[in-house]
Amino acid sequence: MTLRNRFLDAIIDGQIGSGIVVTRQELIQYFHNDNELSTGCFLSNSEINTGASHSPTYNHFTMRISEGTYRIHPQALLERMQERGIF
Repeated sequence: MTLRNRFLDAIIDGQIGSGIVVTRQELIQYFHNDNELSTGCFLSNSEINTGASHSPTYNHFTMRISEGTYRIHPQALLERMQERGIF
């Protein structure tokens, strides 16, 4: 399973973040077994307006609201919930 899906699942399941807001540090701590180089840049690389392009099909889904703090776009959460069959 991709980091994106595992991350969205953790948000949906209430295991990380506060509602749809999460900090970079929370992400790193929650996924402490993953490579910190990947988790450390994951949120910023996923920014809708400024994120790095991973691939032509990568859908950016975060919005930076302050240094190290991001809001997850509700549509990304809805799509993941539909994939999981919980909405």
